Amino acid sequence: MNPETRETQQEDFPVRTSEVGGIYVNTVGTASVVQIGDRAEVNASLRALAVQRASDHLTSGNVYFESYDIFDRETPTMKPLINEMDPEPDYIRTTNCLPTISVGCIEIIAVSSAALLLIGNGLKMKGEARVKHVRQFSVSTPVPTIYDSE
Repeated sequence: MNPETRETQQEDFPVRTSEVGGIYVNTVGTASVVQIGDRAEVNASLRALAVQRASDHLTSGNVYFESYDIFDRETPTMKPLINEMDPEPDYIRTTNCLPTISVGCIEIIAVSSAALLLIGNGLKMKGEARVKHVRQFSVSTPVPTIYDSE
């Protein structure tokens, strides 16, 4: 790698040291990431069917992703930040004066469903979770009362 290329990369994505006093994460769920240190790119994706039934899953039949259009929809894109006085998009640029990211103690209950816990630099992050909840319960027929005839 030539020096010019290395210099450009360091300006775009400077390497920093991450110091963490203590970290406790109880649960890391599906398609989730916990990382201490720099990460150039994360593309976490989760597609899930959460089926709750009154009867046994083995005897009730299968549920298929293809049955639900939520899994086929386009991913919405974020619009750039627009200042009311200036129609050009605003971009966030930060300057880090210290080469160290210093964190005390962190206690987290859960990182779940395509989520990211990152202590460090992150260049490009994307997380998408699509969960369809299906509840299949039989509805009991109400018994008529003497008051229903009035």
